Amino acid sequence: MAAVTSIVLNDAQVAPVAHTFVPTGPDDKGIWWFEDQSTASAIGYNKISISLVKPPRATPGTVSSSQRRNRVQIGIWTPKLETLGNNSAGYVSAPTVAYVPSVTIQMDLPERSTRQDRRDLRGYTTSLLGDPLVCDAVDDLRNMY
Repeated sequence: MAAVTSIVLNDAQVAPVAHTFVPTGPDDKGIWWFEDQSTASAIGYNKISISLVKPPRATPGTVSSSQRRNRVQIGIWTPKLETLGNNSAGYVSAPTVAYVPSVTIQMDLPERSTRQDRRDLRGYTTSLLGDPLVCDAVDDLRNMY
């Protein structure tokens, strides 16, 4: 079991900025949460979630070993805030969440898979996110032809 530490990710600005996501602990479902607490309002914190769900203990008559899987889910949420206005007395309302760009990655990892199988899948995923076709689809909302 790995010790929980902060996660540091770079954004995609022209001059990339490192964002530190500090662990805030697991929720009641066992999902670990991390927050980038660099914004002024907690409602706008970027968040990462990581969960690992293992299959139940094997017993006679249960699903065959080829169908048993570990499931890893990783999510990133980046809420964008807006202030809805102010009045003539200078009151500024608290910011609210306007929209939330997000991504969820789910990896289904058969119990029979080797460590190298899992490393390869993670490596492919990392490389895929940098592929020009994927970058065009995500960054510029361009489809393939």
